[in-house]
Amino acid sequence: MIRAVVFDLGGVILDSPFEVIRATERRHGLESGFLNRLASRPNGAWALHETGALDRRDFVAGFEEECRSGGVAIDANRLLDEIEQYARPRPVMLAATARLKAAGCLVAALTNNWESPAAGWEGPALHDAFDVFVESWVEGVRKPDAAIYQRVLERLAVEAGECVFLDDIGRNLKTARDLGMVTIKVIDPDQALTDLGALLGLAL
Repeated sequence: MIRAVVFDLGGVILDSPFEVIRATERRHGLESGFLNRLASRPNGAWALHETGALDRRDFVAGFEEECRSGGVAIDANRLLDEIEQYARPRPVMLAATARLKAAGCLVAALTNNWESPAAGWEGPALHDAFDVFVESWVEGVRKPDAAIYQRVLERLAVEAGECVFLDDIGRNLKTARDLGMVTIKVIDPDQALTDLGALLGLAL
């Protein structure tokens, strides 16, 4: 029986940072996916920022150097600012978390992000929507590392098979499946809630 639903934030609960990243790539005439490939490097500046190992200043220096190595000059401060301003909660998704709670489901957030008081993922308005809120920069580990998923399960006090995980990135979903979670790949909010509602037998 499903007892808990775990949501990624960016691209699921929040508007997708990929929209900002794609716009930045277009502005600089880059091939699609250039910045995402840098952000996906396990030991790159983006990963280290998301695990709290680099502060903003050191991230900016490191990520801009990685971009220069690829032949392009990027304003990494501007990129972070634009992501933080764009990443706002989707009302339909917050309404769904409230309905899930009312139906007796535990609800958690599991997100790769960085410390930023100005970002749409900070503050009680969002945090209070969840029973458990797990952030990579706080934990020192990020998806798709299995350790951060285990922390969510422990704090929810559920088994992997009692949990549904929603994310918009395939590699993050793979780890969840390998652990035994049910997974839903999020393409857009309507599709995600239709799939989740069908799985749980709820109108979301």
